[in-house]
Amino acid sequence: MMTRRFTASRAATAMIAGMAAGLILSACGTDPQQGEASPDKTTAATDTGSTGEAPRVVNPVDTAALQQDPCAALSDAQAAERNLERGVSEELDGDPSCIYRYTDDSGSRVRFAQNPDLTNGLDDLYAQKDTFGLFEEAEVAGQPAVFTSQYDDDRDEGFCYLQLGLTDNEFMSVMVSVRPSSDDYPQGCDVAEAVAGDMIEHLRGGA
Repeated sequence: MMTRRFTASRAATAMIAGMAAGLILSACGTDPQQGEASPDKTTAATDTGSTGEAPRVVNPVDTAALQQDPCAALSDAQAAERNLERGVSEELDGDPSCIYRYTDDSGSRVRFAQNPDLTNGLDDLYAQKDTFGLFEEAEVAGQPAVFTSQYDDDRDEGFCYLQLGLTDNEFMSVMVSVRPSSDDYPQGCDVAEAVAGDMIEHLRGGA
């Protein structure tokens, strides 16, 4: 049973669209080593340029800590409060990411991944939105965001892929896989919103 439940209401408008990726956590493949939903690498969004369609990041976040350590996303106290193990740094397709595993032995996990090759931030996603099966705009913790999936919308199966704008040039991918044996199943996007909010609070010095 979780000490702090993942409860977050998703303020989003539905759009059927999608994105292309260098390292964009948006597709629903199976990672044979991790046994979780993992991203596909498709055409780099920077190849087509940016359309400037994404909402501006009015309150940018200082990402210096994340650039030094992807596991700076959450404090140890925040992870413990969410019943997550301490984050483990792990490259994903050569780019930095951090995995937080659930402590309930369900195999559920949260991954934060950076996208250093996509230097136009969310604009790079909006430029490719017609290539995705799901592209749903949102606002999370006061930041512009997009829920994505390259193919099918599998949020009702515990998966969630949240792209969160940190600055006009940077966004964080938050990938969640919640297994049926977890109390949080199938609320993967509630989990994604909650930990994304925790990250923003932590990076702003609040936790």
